[in-house]
Amino acid sequence: MRISNLYFFILLCLAVACETDSASNAEATGKGGSVTRFAISNGYLYLADQSSINVFDIRNQAFQKINTIAIGFGLETIFARGEYLYLGATDAMYIYSIAEPTTPSFIFRYAHIVSCDPVVVQGNRAYVTLSSGSRCNRGTNALEIIDITNPYDPVLIENYPMQSPQGLGVDGNLLFLCEGEYGLKVFNISNESSIQLVKKIDSMHAYDVIPDNGILLLTGDDGVFQYRYNQQAGDLQLLSKIPVNREGI
Repeated sequence: MRISNLYFFILLCLAVACETDSASNAEATGKGGSVTRFAISNGYLYLADQSSINVFDIRNQAFQKINTIAIGFGLETIFARGEYLYLGATDAMYIYSIAEPTTPSFIFRYAHIVSCDPVVVQGNRAYVTLSSGSRCNRGTNALEIIDITNPYDPVLIENYPMQSPQGLGVDGNLLFLCEGEYGLKVFNISNESSIQLVKKIDSMHAYDVIPDNGILLLTGDDGVFQYRYNQQAGDLQLLSKIPVNREGI
């Protein structure tokens, strides 16, 4: 099993675990990482392939594909928040409404330089990493913070140069940003125009993170890590590690 497959399995389990025990609960919502191709919202599973969103009804213990929405080429990631889906593509961030959950509808295309593009959302802010990875070698390396108060007219707040940004996660005033072989960085984002680096771990490879109520799940080439974090200071305490053989297991 390659690390990418292990990673997908863990995130899928987390997303399903976030569902409530009541199969009829239409408000069930999953929580995944920033580089996943699936999102769960209100009893529906949204899977992104290279060019479309596939919609599945997973209410009442069902698993039925009910729609496919063509988007365009280069889709990489999908993130659900409230009544919207945020899709990271090699050349843009797409916003789709899921007010009608079975039929996602186009809202806006926020274009950027060709680059790998994970995205996460908190409140009226979208956080996007642009990376010049092997699949996106015409890109740049940066973190962008975007005001999405008006989803029909997103506005760039700030662009921060990075080394090799990949997955990211946000919780309150903390932003966790994976820098691949350069490790993990934790920023205080209370001042969006001047974010502050409060913690850096460069002794690991960091691919993606899921922060949730003081617990951080991190995955990379070295394995899967679980940390406890302090919302005020950004301190990290290692709780557990599942090692992974880079050669495959």
